[in-house]
Amino acid sequence: MTKTTKELPRIETGVKNLDALFFGGLPVGSMTVLGGAPGAGKTILTQQICFHNASPSRRVLYFSTLSEPTAKTLRYLRPFRFFDPGKLDEGGIRFVDLGVIMRNEGLQETCALIMDKVKEIKPAIVVVDSFKSFDDLAKSQQELRKFGYELAVSLMAWETTTFLIGEYGPSDFQTNPLFSIVDALILVSQREQSGEQQRYLQVLKMRGSDHSRDEHSFVIGGDGAEVFAPRISIRREDCGPAPERLKTGITKFDDLLADGIPRGSSLLIAGVAGTGKTILLLEFIYRGALAGEKGLVFTFEESEARLRASARGLGWQLDEQIERGMIEIIFIPQPEIMVEKHLLLMQERIESFAARRVVIDSVSVFLHKVKDVQVGREKIFQLASIIQNVQAVGFFATDIPYGSTLISRFGVEETVVDGVVLLSATEQGLERKRFVEVYKLRNTAHLKGRHSLRIGVGGIAIFPRYDDELDSSLLSSVEPERRLATGVSGLDELIGGGLLERSATLVSGSAGTGKTTLGLQFIAEGARRQEPGLFVSLEEGHAQVRKAARALGLPLDAALESGLVEVLSLSRDDAQASQFLTIIADKVRGRNIRRLVLDSASRLAAASYGADELQLLSSLIMRFKALGATTMFTLEAKSIYPTGTITDHGLSPIADNIVLLRYVEKGGIIQPSLAVVKTRGSAHSFRPSEYVIGQGGLRITRPHPPGETTARPVAKRKAGKKGARRKRARVAT
Repeated sequence: MTKTTKELPRIETGVKNLDALFFGGLPVGSMTVLGGAPGAGKTILTQQICFHNASPSRRVLYFSTLSEPTAKTLRYLRPFRFFDPGKLDEGGIRFVDLGVIMRNEGLQETCALIMDKVKEIKPAIVVVDSFKSFDDLAKSQQELRKFGYELAVSLMAWETTTFLIGEYGPSDFQTNPLFSIVDALILVSQREQSGEQQRYLQVLKMRGSDHSRDEHSFVIGGDGAEVFAPRISIRREDCGPAPERLKTGITKFDDLLADGIPRGSSLLIAGVAGTGKTILLLEFIYRGALAGEKGLVFTFEESEARLRASARGLGWQLDEQIERGMIEIIFIPQPEIMVEKHLLLMQERIESFAARRVVIDSVSVFLHKVKDVQVGREKIFQLASIIQNVQAVGFFATDIPYGSTLISRFGVEETVVDGVVLLSATEQGLERKRFVEVYKLRNTAHLKGRHSLRIGVGGIAIFPRYDDELDSSLLSSVEPERRLATGVSGLDELIGGGLLERSATLVSGSAGTGKTTLGLQFIAEGARRQEPGLFVSLEEGHAQVRKAARALGLPLDAALESGLVEVLSLSRDDAQASQFLTIIADKVRGRNIRRLVLDSASRLAAASYGADELQLLSSLIMRFKALGATTMFTLEAKSIYPTGTITDHGLSPIADNIVLLRYVEKGGIIQPSLAVVKTRGSAHSFRPSEYVIGQGGLRITRPHPPGETTARPVAKRKAGKKGARRKRARVAT
């Protein structure tokens, strides 16, 4: 088969990827020396080229100097799929034994026989195997040079494409005169590399044509020789204008990725063992299949059967997607990995399968035999180029050594890929919590920082921290012209007519002062006004909250049945600081919540495992304001009596309104007292008021009379009069 280019007409070799090394094939009429040690693959390589090109109109003459019967030669060829007995003799290929005439007649008669056969057959291709045998018969270097020159000139005159095979090495190239007249030099070798015996091919010379000068590995199998030349075969192409973007379909992961992942991108999924890399990769493929995008999984540790079992355990219908042809899993056991071979396999399968999503689990295992960091970097670049050229999206898992400060296995992969996603796990209390961080994603305004991650039935759930993306001006963005009634008799008058819309109110009080009751009244009043509400309880269960509302005569049940109100009871696990915001924000956004009560924020702070409580609640307030909700947070006070501080948590600066519920002594009797100490953007009463709790909830009865003692705790009555006066003065201040 002849291929014509602008420079020279060429023949296709039929050896996979070999023509790419010649930049189009061997020039027609060239004389090529194929050298290498015994067993390197010279003969099989040449015979494969011959069978590929042979036909009745394109004859091949194969001269053997080994004195082996043709039948023996053919016996060793039959196992190869390129062997076609129909191409023997009149079908295109003629085998001729030169052994007898070489030994008996010498070089000149051998040369004459070769040319006689050439004139008779008029071949397009001539092979002499092994040409180095003539070295042993030549009486001098001068005779050998003369024989080689005459034979070469004669064959060139017939414009045949000639292959001279021999056990030549690098030292022969400098001393043997033959190499000064041939057109091409190809060296094949075999040596140990990364603990394995591997074959290599290198084009040292190609007259009149450019060619690859690198050394490339190749194998010999049932199809014959196959050359692996990813440096030539895998070239990064220009992706053109701004690419489309992909949504992964993984719960909340897309929220971290803003507009999505640009098609053609490769992301490194990095983490130590047990952080969820394989599950993330598998879900990426599965969600893509559900969305109509084909996905390929290349795995080197987990077999297809094990991955299928994992998917079933998560409740996924992965088997169904595989049967539909939407997903294909290719398992290459770690001991069988050949990097360059499997790079080209990946390229071929990705292109033929038309994959839109590609997963490699993992590149650290795939490249585990590569010791040179720069070679590893090159292979990652080639993988990323395959992904970019087909405009797919690739997720490449990599194992980070435990305790390392690296973000990849080899320390260079992150410079090649388009994005890096870090998975981590840290101890919190007696548990280990997982986190995800988008460390890098080119051309994408992604969310920063670590975000909580859970793995359970259904797959991965991510809880984004949105606070970094919010405008801090939202802290004061209340609606000054619109107020919401609290539902507490007498309270609206104390705060200027109700709570400003989108404001945040902190209700601080000790146990039994009515914080939960006030929150329930606020939600019930909203339902009466057709304003959707959400009551989040971190202390009591759903049934207990409803029971408490019934005991107070509050119409919570009716509001729940109408769908205007939802009561959400969260456990300690759900109340993790890194997860809570996402859970509640989804509810607020999905149900268009206008009123939100969190009872109690103190429990949330306790579950934050040392996280900054002020920052945590500030994030909550900002997010809910941005979603248009008016919020009320209850906080547990350590003291049942008024003290010199507004709250025990230093949270007063972040709240728009603060309501204190405390006990005071009056005539030797402890009575509840309510004080509004802050309403941002609104006038309010500065006088504490008495209140009672009964049917209908909390109700303001009257303000404390002027001069009435409101701060003398029972436990401190033994203090001297002078000390008591100083304490009352300090509290009043």
